[in-house]
Amino acid sequence: MSLLQLGALEFEKLLLIILRITGIFAVAPVFGHRNVPMLVKAGLVLITSIVLLPTVSSPTISLPPDLFGLSGVLIKEVAAGLAVGFTSLLLFIAIQFAGDIIGLQMGFGIVNVIDPNSSMQIPLIGQFQFLLAMLIFLAVDGHHLVISAIAGSFRAIPLGQVNFSNLSAEILIRAGVDTLAQAIKLGAPCIVTLFLLDVSLGIVARTVPQMNIFIVGFPLKIGVGLFMLAASFPLVGYVFSRLLQGLNNNINNLILAMRPM
Repeated sequence: MSLLQLGALEFEKLLLIILRITGIFAVAPVFGHRNVPMLVKAGLVLITSIVLLPTVSSPTISLPPDLFGLSGVLIKEVAAGLAVGFTSLLLFIAIQFAGDIIGLQMGFGIVNVIDPNSSMQIPLIGQFQFLLAMLIFLAVDGHHLVISAIAGSFRAIPLGQVNFSNLSAEILIRAGVDTLAQAIKLGAPCIVTLFLLDVSLGIVARTVPQMNIFIVGFPLKIGVGLFMLAASFPLVGYVFSRLLQGLNNNINNLILAMRPM
């Protein structure tokens, strides 16, 4: 069916689908990155919406006739997409945060780069970890998880019937709190090693005061930190793959929590 031949109800359904998918693609990993041109994002949203159009059921309830009520329904559709996309992004925030901690321990606290995703200055190691996570995400078909979440949201949440309950807010808050624990898990090898190195340097500084610990410590911490980063790559990939499974569960629970009562 041509887009020009869509009836009023089909066009209404397409509009609601586009709004929800736009919310997801706006912040989801890979799709929502600022390096992706806006025209490409708009094209992905439109193509995905058209592909899903025949599979999505029409709204079972009539949309409010007044502008205020209709605006509320449209905002809920976008907000539902943003919630799903943000939940999937939290894992990458955890990885970047782990890199930030490692960078500070290595002495890279003032070595910042511009993050194109947030237009902010972030530590170098954090950006490196973020880009590495993106590559692993694509390698294990994590972007398919986002697309599956889009299709699953339309099966679980009928168009125009998004319900933000206390449970959905609790799931988002719990996922945000878990971000810190995930960051510690991902950065644990480097964080523990650099902490023990700091303790050792402190002991050396007390027992051998003639040694200039600052001159010895900085290059030593950088070298050990880079070595541990390289040595922990297989572990980070394994932990990241396991965390993706938990991410899938969080997204599914969030979608189920936004179902109509």
